[in-house]
Amino acid sequence: MKVIIDPGHGGTDSGAVNKDDFEKIYNLTIAKKVQSYLQNNYEVNVIMTRSSDETISLEERTNLANSKNADLYVSIHQNSGGGEGFESYIYPSAGAETKSIHNAIHVPAATVMNKYGARDRGQKQANFHVLRETKMPAILLEILFLDNAQNLALLKREDFQNEVSSAIASGIAESLSLSKKQPKPTPNLIVIAGAFEQKQNADERISFLKKQGLSAFIDEIKAGNKTYNRVQAGAFQDRGNAENLVKKIRSLGVADAYVIDKNQTPLDFKSSETES
Repeated sequence: MKVIIDPGHGGTDSGAVNKDDFEKIYNLTIAKKVQSYLQNNYEVNVIMTRSSDETISLEERTNLANSKNADLYVSIHQNSGGGEGFESYIYPSAGAETKSIHNAIHVPAATVMNKYGARDRGQKQANFHVLRETKMPAILLEILFLDNAQNLALLKREDFQNEVSSAIASGIAESLSLSKKQPKPTPNLIVIAGAFEQKQNADERISFLKKQGLSAFIDEIKAGNKTYNRVQAGAFQDRGNAENLVKKIRSLGVADAYVIDKNQTPLDFKSSETES
């Protein structure tokens, strides 16, 4: 799935302005948060029409979306003109799919607005360029009014920004039935390159390994009534990869290298100093 996130305005086009507050900045801030939430949580390709404060025409935005064969276009804006609250738009002749996506995105965002005391102005239709010229379902969100003191105060709050961005992203994910990312497995197999009561000995082992182009660090553990400085040189899911590193370390003359499974209780333990 490909989703276009379009932070409205930018560069020489500031959008709505309220003294030192510019719509283009809030659009980009929220858009980036939506992008991050989607990419961190779902299997989706998120394409931004802009990722910095740059000038991009409406035609360039819709041409990008059409050339990428995107599945959804979401344009993020702030409002002005004396009102207050949140509203969203689709093209007047949009089909059932777009209407369904519109509702899936609008409702969770409106729920956040209600939590913060902002008005839901509803789901609307308009002949905006980005809604008319895109070949995929397209939604335009007017988050809040820049010229309303209460709305502007909300826009400046990071907790509000985070919640509304998360709501928009969740609505996008639901509407497109995006698959959630599976957490990466935690490496269970640890390569140990020695364990020492004397920290100096562990430091010397680490220094030696680093000179050979290997990384390592001290993992302090307790065994009985003693504390040992164990040199950890790697962590793996695959035992073959772990054993290969052990072989490499042993080939450098470090005989006390071995693999442990950190899920085992108690952890395997060997003291380098008692063996030498």
